[in-house]
Amino acid sequence: MRSVVFLAAGRRFLVVSVTLTALAAGLATGCSSVRKAIDNVNNSAASYNDLQGFIRDQLTTKFSRHVRSVSCTPHVQQVLPGDSANLTCVVVFTDGTSYTTPATITDPSNDPDIATESFSFGDPPPIDITTAPLPSPTVALPATSPRSLLVANNLAPVVSKLVARFGRGDLIVQMAIYPGELEAVIAGNDGEAREVSATSTGALTVGSLTSFNGSRNGIDFSQLVPAVIQRLTGLITAQGKVPLASISRFVLTNSLPGDNAGWTIYLISGSTRFQALVLGSDPRVITATGEHDLS
Repeated sequence: MRSVVFLAAGRRFLVVSVTLTALAAGLATGCSSVRKAIDNVNNSAASYNDLQGFIRDQLTTKFSRHVRSVSCTPHVQQVLPGDSANLTCVVVFTDGTSYTTPATITDPSNDPDIATESFSFGDPPPIDITTAPLPSPTVALPATSPRSLLVANNLAPVVSKLVARFGRGDLIVQMAIYPGELEAVIAGNDGEAREVSATSTGALTVGSLTSFNGSRNGIDFSQLVPAVIQRLTGLITAQGKVPLASISRFVLTNSLPGDNAGWTIYLISGSTRFQALVLGSDPRVITATGEHDLS
């Protein structure tokens, strides 16, 4: 397994803001259930909630990021005219990554009858495709298909296309081999990487270059051997007593014991999985109760 190291320039922060007009919310008294309903209404119209909605909208429309949640504290209900409030917001994206940003709510107006809210927050860090989850395949194919990439004769032409496109000096830092499609991230020695996908039909899609910081572990193309994938598939079905149709994907793992690279093989359902070194040695079964040799 090799490593590639690159230090990029410091991340730039972009501050964006917008001005909104808020309507005053009336207060009422009554029984506890009514009071709770009123509190819910007031919270939904609170300044911090407006900020959360603003951040979600900006990340979606300007940064094309899919947001799962935005949570800002403290829960500022209202900012007085001519005043501002500083908050800390935690943003969680749908891919499981997150970032924390300072944010500000300001009311620049001097009119006590009009609440004018101006929001600002830090821009999200760029997506690091070398560590972000790989996209799901667009082509669904069962492992039993004669076109499955788990068969060496089908995978070999795809690997040849990758080698021709990227060169043997580049590093595979992420890879998932599904029966119908291969997903990968290929990094060069210049601190830049590309996402790539290849289907069982031979269609190759290469993404744009993106930069990354620090070191990354991976394998070179000489270690991507189609015969190994087929041999491990056969071993899992024969020795592991797993139906071929139950195999979901092979995922490159760069953190096996001894700083080794290998394959983790997942099934369509259940927690049982299989693991082997990248060239197929030391195959193992991993279950909820432990692991043992696949023999």
